[in-house]
Amino acid sequence: MKDLLVAIKEQLQTDATLEYIADTNIFIVPDEDIIPITATFPAIGIKDGAVEYVMDTETSWIITKQAGVIIYQQLKQGESPIIGYDDPKIYGILEIAAAIYTSLNENNLSLSGMYDARCIEESESETVGFKELVLQKKKLIFEYSKTEARS
Repeated sequence: MKDLLVAIKEQLQTDATLEYIADTNIFIVPDEDIIPITATFPAIGIKDGAVEYVMDTETSWIITKQAGVIIYQQLKQGESPIIGYDDPKIYGILEIAAAIYTSLNENNLSLSGMYDARCIEESESETVGFKELVLQKKKLIFEYSKTEARS
């Protein structure tokens, strides 16, 4: 799982379509509702998910790993946290989600043995509060499958 989370983080940090999000605002989180105190917005959290092992043959497994990619945008008046604005440019959650989808869907992240990578779920956006900070949050779940030799 560690290699997958690091690869997702690196992919998002190097994707030119997400250059408006600082590298320090793309991070691995222990819980989708716990983000670094130094974060500015928009931000992206990456969370480990379920892992499933299915016997493929007597000598190999199919391992399927899920990872959540959570978008955080500061809640402001109007539609900006959801759809954004053009002038001044404010990126909304839906626009960021589309860029993440394009970056990660069908991208095996150059991980050994990985043969399938796809977004399997996208949650509705929701408002969450963190003390004096209120955010709009949306989560995309990506599933990655690979074959691995049984030991």
